[in-house]
Amino acid sequence: MFHLAVPTTFQASARASASRAASTVSRRLLSSGHPLVRPGPPPLPRDQQREFEELVRSAQAPLSTPQRIDPSEKEADMALHPDARAPIVPEFEGEVNPATGEHGGPKREPVGRWGEGDGDWSFKGRVSDF
Repeated sequence: MFHLAVPTTFQASARASASRAASTVSRRLLSSGHPLVRPGPPPLPRDQQREFEELVRSAQAPLSTPQRIDPSEKEADMALHPDARAPIVPEFEGEVNPATGEHGGPKREPVGRWGEGDGDWSFKGRVSDF
């Protein structure tokens, strides 16, 4: 038995639409010339173009050129928000806690009892009950 490869109507219509789409795309690309030629803004005068390019270069590489910052501005940037809590002052200097003898531990006792007896333990406003 021999089977003839006869394209179905679906296959034939798919091939026809694909070839039409390809020809439309190729005609569109060829009619406008180069595909990357597009309308753009008018050119700037030479000095303004040079200034623009310098600004773009400096914006793209902010760490390569050191910026001079006024010390008062730097201090203002480092200032805390008025509503921020004050930082915790360490109870001792160095790596060894003189009260417990702990090496490399917290600089302030992290637990404090609230109230009498076995109350809650807190550190910087966070409370845990053991």
